[in-house]
Order: sequence, then C-alpha cells, then structure tokens
Amino acid sequence: MAKFNPEDYSGLGLAVNLALFIVAPLLAGIFLGQYLGEKFGNPPLFIILGVLLGLFVGFRQAIRLLLKK
Repeated sequence: MAKFNPEDYSGLGLAVNLALFIVAPLLAGIFLGQYLGEKFGNPPLFIILGVLLGLFVGFRQAIRLLLKK
C-alpha cells in the first residue's frame, strides 16, 4: 500500500479554494438578484446583474489567489 504523501494533495486545496472563490459570490449574486427583483418588480434584470457582479467578484478573488501563490 502506498504511503500518504502530503505533497500529492497540495493542488487539491488550491482547486477547492478557487472553486469556492468563484461559486460563493456567484450564488450570493443570484440570491441578492432574486431578492431585489421581487422587491422592485423586475427579477430577470436583477438576477442577470447579480450573476455578472458575482462572476466579476469571484474571478477577481481567484486571480488574486493565483497571483499570490
């Protein structure tokens, strides 16, 4: 049986962080867009704006993480 080597899984943490940095703001943007759309009466517009804002923030954070490494 192979011995556990921590270096084998070093990229896994980075991949999980990247996924979370992109998915979390995206979901927050969707939910915020739904809420604002119901409040102001134009759900599709606010959901699209929330998705775009979430993607912008998520990719910005992911790029900052990658450039820091």
